[in-house]
Amino acid sequence: MDGEAFYTQTGPGQFDSSPLTGGPWSAASQHGGPPSALLAREMERYQPREGHRLARVSIDILTPVPVAPLTVTVEEIRTGKRVQLLQATAQAGGRTVLIGRAWRIAAASADFPAGAAEPAPAAGEPTAQAFTFPEGWHAGGYLSAIDWCFADGGFAQDGPARAWARPRVALVDGEAMTPWQRVLTVGDSGSGISACAPPAQHPAINCDFTVVLHRDPAGPWIGMDSRTLVTPGQGAFTQTTVFDPAGPAGLATQTLVV
Repeated sequence: MDGEAFYTQTGPGQFDSSPLTGGPWSAASQHGGPPSALLAREMERYQPREGHRLARVSIDILTPVPVAPLTVTVEEIRTGKRVQLLQATAQAGGRTVLIGRAWRIAAASADFPAGAAEPAPAAGEPTAQAFTFPEGWHAGGYLSAIDWCFADGGFAQDGPARAWARPRVALVDGEAMTPWQRVLTVGDSGSGISACAPPAQHPAINCDFTVVLHRDPAGPWIGMDSRTLVTPGQGAFTQTTVFDPAGPAGLATQTLVV
C-alpha cells in the first residue's frame, strides 16, 4: 500500500476521504480512527506553542462519518500561560459529523519527580498476522490498511485482548504520522478487539473516544490492552491501556451504544 493514504489534502482544512477509511460496519461510513486522527492533526498544527504538547484528545462522534470530502476547522476555547483548550470540527456536506477537543499544556520539567515505574510488555518485535474478521464486518477499507498482531485474544474471540497495531498507509498523503496520529488511528479499535459478544448479534458502537498520553509512544507499532465492560440493563464502555515496547504510555476510553 505504499503511496496510499486515508486522506488527501485538497486545500486549507479540506480533505478527500479514501475508501481505506471505510469501517467494519459499512464501506460507506468511516472507521472512527482516521477522522479522529485527522482532527488531532489539525489541532497539533494550530499555532504550535514551544514547550507545549497535546496531553488529552477527546472526540465526540455525532453521526456516522461518510466516506466523503471533509472540512475541518479549529478554534481556541481557552488560552492561558501553561494551558490551551482547542476545538476541532469536521463537516461533511455542510453537516457537522465530528467534534474534537484537545488540551495542549506545558511539558513537565525534566527534573520533575517520576512516578513509580510500570512493567514493560513482553519483549519481542510484533509480526503482522492474517485474520478472519467477524461475520458481517467489511474486511476491506480500514481493516485492510492496518497490520495486526495479537498477544492475547483475537477478532474471533470474545473478551479482553492485548494487541499491537500499525497503520500501513499515511494519514494524509505524503506525510509521516506523529505519535498522537498513530494512537488515534488505531486506538479506536479497542472496543473492536475486546468485544463481549459476537458483533453481528450484539453490536456495540462507540459514540466517543478519549485518549490521555503522559508520553508519546515510540515506533510504528501501537500496543493496546483493551477490556470492554457491559452491565445488562445499564451501559457499556471500553478501557484501553496504550503502550509501546518501553511500557504504558496512556489510557483510552470509549462509551458504547449496545
